[in-house]
Amino acid sequence: MNAVEKDGEFTLRFQNEKAKMERTVKAREIWNQLVKAAWQSDEPGLIFWDTIKRDSTTEYNGMAVEGVNPCSEQTLENYGCCCLGSINLSSFVKDAFTDRASIDWGSLAKAAQHATRFLDNVLDYNADKHPLPQQKTASMWSRRIGVGTTGLGDMLIKLGMKYDDEATVEFVDKLFERMTNIIYDYSTDLAKEKGPAPAFEAEKHLAQPFVKRLDNRVKDKIREQGIRNSALTTVPPVGSGSIFVGSSSGVEPVFALNYTRRSKSLSEGEFKVWHPLVKEYMRVFRITDEKSLPAYFVTAHQIKPEMRVKMQAAIQKHIDTAISSTVNLAQDISPEEVANIYFQAWKLGCKGITVYREGSREGILETENVDKKKEAGVSGAASAPRTGQRQEAPAAFERPKVMIGRTLKLKLPQGGLYVTANSDEAGALKEVFVTLGKLGGDEKADAEAIGRLISLYLQNGGDIQSVVKMLKGIRGKYVSWEEGVQLLSIPDAVAKALEVLTAGKVNKESSIPVRSGGTCPDCNENAIIFESGCYKCTNCGYSKCE
Repeated sequence: MNAVEKDGEFTLRFQNEKAKMERTVKAREIWNQLVKAAWQSDEPGLIFWDTIKRDSTTEYNGMAVEGVNPCSEQTLENYGCCCLGSINLSSFVKDAFTDRASIDWGSLAKAAQHATRFLDNVLDYNADKHPLPQQKTASMWSRRIGVGTTGLGDMLIKLGMKYDDEATVEFVDKLFERMTNIIYDYSTDLAKEKGPAPAFEAEKHLAQPFVKRLDNRVKDKIREQGIRNSALTTVPPVGSGSIFVGSSSGVEPVFALNYTRRSKSLSEGEFKVWHPLVKEYMRVFRITDEKSLPAYFVTAHQIKPEMRVKMQAAIQKHIDTAISSTVNLAQDISPEEVANIYFQAWKLGCKGITVYREGSREGILETENVDKKKEAGVSGAASAPRTGQRQEAPAAFERPKVMIGRTLKLKLPQGGLYVTANSDEAGALKEVFVTLGKLGGDEKADAEAIGRLISLYLQNGGDIQSVVKMLKGIRGKYVSWEEGVQLLSIPDAVAKALEVLTAGKVNKESSIPVRSGGTCPDCNENAIIFESGCYKCTNCGYSKCE
């Protein structure tokens, strides 16, 4: 598909060997839909393709940028790879929280050089580990890497600088300009030591707009020695990495002095987390009340969006690929303000922009003052209120750490079906997990979905007997037997398993014992029987054993 713009309208064209489709839409309509969606659910973020192409360092010799990675910080040629690493800027501040605070440039420069060499070595180490041969070819041809940074917000706090001051934006502009020249200078030294990137061509590389902005001394070295890596700098989001080192993420400000983190893994619990720098400052200066912190402890939701965009644009001037960063917005911000943020980002030269309006979706991180969404009650036909009745939404279910449960295994043609029913301390059934076999596939996903929906229904006041009544008797392709009980399908088996787990027995009278086992997958005749542990078709001979 491609889009052609003319007089404020876009013509969308799709064509392949068999079909050709064309539709013309107004650019303003697309823009309004993008803004509305971003305001409602924070998607989509935007990338500004013209800016990406204009400021790319690789628009020659088969290295032209054709796309980006999922977070959009790394612009890539066809089959290009993300070879990224980040430096924690917060670690390079001397005399933090004092009037003497400064950057340890000697150590920071060495770290930037080591990072450049390290990522260049990673390219060689991974050369034969790519799934496709084209990926190896692309990585070796351009030798594209991404030396990134994290902890900028913490660095500024240690230096006593407020993130959203104009003077701070100017300081960060100079900081990244100096770092980029150090990294580019070192890549020319690597080129002298190991040879330049195979795709490198001096005059074409020096003609790229981004390269023209480098120090003259660096440009002279590129002309004389070449450069080892066709692209060198990026800013990833560094989410998990920043948690690991205990710093702010990427080039973003501190998210909050404390926040609630939800675990999506085993426990699915909630944790209140204090930002490490806050704890450190309070310990050093013996402060017990966070309200006594200096004004430069500014957080993401206290910063005006336009200043966040200004900061990102100042850094983008010195990043040859792109930046992944999110502008955090208050819950009551308007769609028009989101539109202004997107437009400002394009106007100031950002290559991409993403927003997050707090409370617009259930996030991993939330501040404590976010308005929680009301949980709507889920009701089935058996519990529907009478006309005119007021229905109170049940309280949101808070899962305890430990629940009491039992698991029942049933044998189905598709594999072993495991149904687990968990109750709270009061004995009320609140969770059902349904797992099918060891392999993936649509049927396994459907089984898991059944369990999740039952759990949601139960947690919102539903009755397990209504679930059993609704699922019981649904007939599928395969029919099996378990200790004299006929299992007509996965939903039917789940219902009968829940009967056992909640009442201790299955009502066998509801299961009609028939010899037919369902439709044959080969001949589509209703001629499957279960015999000697196998499902057999009496019409065509198809057989499937347990």
